[in-house]
Amino acid sequence: MMLHAKSHEVLQDADYARFARFYLANSEEFDEQYMLHDALSHLISTLLHSRLLLLDDEQGQLGGFGQYRYTEDRQTAFIDSVMLAKPHRSSRVFFAGFRDLVLQICQENDEIQTLQFHAVANNRYINRLYSKFSTHTDTQERNGRTEHVYTAELDSLLVYLKIKTAV
Repeated sequence: MMLHAKSHEVLQDADYARFARFYLANSEEFDEQYMLHDALSHLISTLLHSRLLLLDDEQGQLGGFGQYRYTEDRQTAFIDSVMLAKPHRSSRVFFAGFRDLVLQICQENDEIQTLQFHAVANNRYINRLYSKFSTHTDTQERNGRTEHVYTAELDSLLVYLKIKTAV
């Protein structure tokens, strides 16, 4: 099953509504303690300042998303959340979706140097996955949970994603 990217520049109000419904319906996937009020708070506090990449399946149904924002100096993109619906989850789809997200960020912003993302500290799978292409750079408390912050230098991430060859 293939997912097709729809970039932030072409999103309509209906796309934001689809995203919010998908996010709320699947928010427990972030961790078992992530409650509805956490999801609503996240949407309210991030949606105005973030950008989206929506991934639709062949039937036009939302199958996943990437939500990110830039730091003030625009040199770092912070990926707030990424999710694939269960039927679409696989290493290949994750890799392709992550690659699309990084490509979109690079096309939007030629000042980008690093990408950052976070993972709930007790989610061993996500922490192990992120450590393959980034470095654990911080630990913080957010919404009553311990999270690890990972940082990836853009050049090495582009090589990992096979967008660019090593020099």
